Amino acid sequence: MENYELRLEVNATPYILSFLMKMLAFSMRKRFLAALLALVLTGALPESAFGQDCGCAAGLCCSQFGYCGSGNDYCGTGCREGPCNASPGPNGASVADIVTDAFFNGIIGQAAASCAGKSFYTRAAFIQAVGSYSQFGTTGSTDDSKREIAAFFAHATHETGHFCHKEEIDGPSKDYCDENNTQYPCVQDKGYYGRGPLQLSWNYNYGPAGQSIGFDGLNNPDIVASDVVVSFKAALWFWMNNVHSVIGQGFGATIRAINGQLECNGANPGTVTARVGYYTDYCNQLGVAPVLTGALPESAFGQNCGCAAGLCCSQYGYCGSGNDYCGKGCREGPCYAPPGPNGASVADIVTNAFFNRIIGQAAASCAGKSFYTREAFIQAVGSYSRFGTTGSTDDSKREIAAFFAHATHETGHFCYKEEIGGPSKDYCDKKNTQYRCVQGKGYYGRGPLQLSWNYNYGPAGQSIGFDGLNNPDIVASNVVVSFKAALWFWMNNVHSVIGQGFGATIRAINGQLECNGANPGTVTARVGYYRDYCNQLGVAPGDNLRC
Repeated sequence: MENYELRLEVNATPYILSFLMKMLAFSMRKRFLAALLALVLTGALPESAFGQDCGCAAGLCCSQFGYCGSGNDYCGTGCREGPCNASPGPNGASVADIVTDAFFNGIIGQAAASCAGKSFYTRAAFIQAVGSYSQFGTTGSTDDSKREIAAFFAHATHETGHFCHKEEIDGPSKDYCDENNTQYPCVQDKGYYGRGPLQLSWNYNYGPAGQSIGFDGLNNPDIVASDVVVSFKAALWFWMNNVHSVIGQGFGATIRAINGQLECNGANPGTVTARVGYYTDYCNQLGVAPVLTGALPESAFGQNCGCAAGLCCSQYGYCGSGNDYCGKGCREGPCYAPPGPNGASVADIVTNAFFNRIIGQAAASCAGKSFYTREAFIQAVGSYSRFGTTGSTDDSKREIAAFFAHATHETGHFCYKEEIGGPSKDYCDKKNTQYRCVQGKGYYGRGPLQLSWNYNYGPAGQSIGFDGLNNPDIVASNVVVSFKAALWFWMNNVHSVIGQGFGATIRAINGQLECNGANPGTVTARVGYYRDYCNQLGVAPGDNLRC
């Protein structure tokens, strides 16, 4: 998250430092804040006000906007993690009442007596850890709470063998070091293999998890397998930052969030079946149907920001109208909240010259050349008030540069409206019963970010106002819908990681198809476009550009 490069001379005046502190408290977002962390040795910032994208120091809260600090602005409404003051979710559910001794022991009791985890994991430690994550298992209806808890324990059961294992089998022999991540650099001889209930892995998870919980994740990853409360906190940290927001899409979405393309879309149906089996079992034990659709009234159903036209997606991921949904923390839709704190204007940044310089490189024969327009993009942006407006003005420029870098790569400088050979490809996830494929319809790549798969077309259509399952072609025939679909995908999958560097946006868009050496050529191409557009917009590209 060191995207904003800032240098202070040793003799920086108190006025400059005061200015920075005010900017920190009221307007700067996670990327700027992360860069300022490097300045802690100068004493330029108070310890209680730095941001880590929910990687806060022990004792600090992560606010709804991703800042770390104390007091009601951080620990009150919308607080993501830490010692939040806010009351539990609207249902008032008690995780301790749901996860009884009988429920917990029924799981761990199936582990062999010789298992290292059997004498390590305890219900008491889990309940203690949950105290730091007030939104876990408390949002939505009481049944939603039970489903989230069932989902968490289903994955924990699968990952650990009914809490048998504290560490990944043969973990020390495996390489989980992402050397491209310079924010959380690997420490020599330290292994970032799976540990704990959800088998936390990779340096880019151990680093921020440690910052949030209060341990040195890079130098002491072993603590996740030696301190049981830390172990559960690390699992809950991962869950709240990667899984909690998609729980409304169904259990399948949680599998995708945890193990992505390693298991989904037929990659490993056996593990998917095992996870679903545990989830169904635990839902049955908790007395709730293992589905999420229909759990809430139509005016307040949860689609993880896949709301029907005219409805807002609240900070908690529910759809509805009124101030509770469209006010503070509103994610998308006709939000009441003003644009981001910097007051940046996307229209002023994405000028005609900037847009035309990109599309001008497409051949005259390209279908997209007469389709995509700057005017349509600006119109679409009007439905996504937080796109390109959060953080500093430079942060806005970086996000816009990143969006257009990916769009350029996906469409060939806006040459293509549809994926080459798309109709011949199968993008139907038959296991997704919430957004069922319609016979004869193709969910291949369309639009600026080449929206793909039924599980994206369905909720995108609900959010924007078209039938994504029956009419996916509209994404390549209506230019405003096309840009809205791209922005919908961006705000739901990419926007939240923009502070981690451009490399994180590649990972969010194309995951393991390109990252970790899978396709270095496409990564290089994306980075090249991003650097170019940052240069055009007059902003440094920052660090962590590759994945």
